[in-house]
Amino acid sequence: MSFRSVGRILPTKGFLIRLRERAHLLRSGVDALKMKRDQLVKESQSLLPDLKKRSDIERKLEYAYKMLRLAYAAAGPDEMRKAALLTMPLLTEMKVRSVIGVEIPEITTREFGLASSPSLNAVVIAAARKFSEAIKEMMPLVNSEAKFERIAEALADTMRKVNALEKIIIPDHEAAIKYIEEALEEDALEEFLRVKKYRQIKRGE
Repeated sequence: MSFRSVGRILPTKGFLIRLRERAHLLRSGVDALKMKRDQLVKESQSLLPDLKKRSDIERKLEYAYKMLRLAYAAAGPDEMRKAALLTMPLLTEMKVRSVIGVEIPEITTREFGLASSPSLNAVVIAAARKFSEAIKEMMPLVNSEAKFERIAEALADTMRKVNALEKIIIPDHEAAIKYIEEALEEDALEEFLRVKKYRQIKRGE
């Protein structure tokens, strides 16, 4: 006889012992996965306040774009090209850290902004500042969203494993253990009856 997640089983005491040990390890694994699941839920919930800032940051970016259009209209394309040449490039650094065994990318902004120059139009400088502020506020949101996405994936995977263990694998092992125990009890009973009959026959002789 075989079970889906156990395979072919042998109705022996040795196999029964090994199966019981395996079932114990599986239950311990479920407990560990549930602890991980609970921690992942807490981590994801702690990110919700940061994620709610998206709409506010999007409004700031939209305002920065409006400022850019006004600057282009007021200063002209030549002034905008000059401002672009004076702009410091956006330099970022990415690190990967582990949160409850989940690898999370984290981006930090090292340098970004408009190099000030008295020759630049004031409207252009104002637009550049708005863009710089919006992007700097956007980076923590990017990190929080990336972290939330990775944690959500890990949480879904953990819950799938817990469900598989609790609903399929462990019940299969328990059913196999019960089957072996009943088979061994039946063999023991048959052996007892054979011995009893043998003694009766012997006494009759």
